[in-house]
Amino acid sequence: MPALPLPDTTLVASPGRVQGLGRFRNDEVRAALGGALPAALRDSLRDEFEWYACRGAFFHNDAHYGGVLFGAWCVAGPRREIVFARAGARTAAGSGDWAVFDPFEPHAVLDRGADGYQREQFEGALASLFISFELRLDDRVRRAFGIGPARQGAAVLSSSVAINAETGALA
Repeated sequence: MPALPLPDTTLVASPGRVQGLGRFRNDEVRAALGGALPAALRDSLRDEFEWYACRGAFFHNDAHYGGVLFGAWCVAGPRREIVFARAGARTAAGSGDWAVFDPFEPHAVLDRGADGYQREQFEGALASLFISFELRLDDRVRRAFGIGPARQGAAVLSSSVAINAETGALA
């Protein structure tokens, strides 16, 4: 992780909510993320990043991020997981871990091994701190991640789709 001044995560008041702590540009962060991506995808990395923090996060989607794959690089906080209930998938979310995913897919930040969000587990818990990044959803990114056209009859997720905050199921 490049030497950056970290935002104050003690201001993250409400468990379950992901809180934006400011956008920024940084050549060192871009170089670190770009170096971890396959060379063919580096040009798809957007220049602007954002700090996010949470004390656990209930199931939600980030449908306001259209036309991109969303990335979350955990830079501080306890070992947790990003959980994708519909896909039955989870990925580590501890310091140094990062993930790239479809922002429309419901996901949560949970304690390791947890299958659902329970607010009381995160009362007074330490916050996780993430740098978010975006990959433009161009042809190279689509090929690299195996993204094809939507299947006929597939559910289209948007910000208006109700998601059960505890389980990630579509309501």
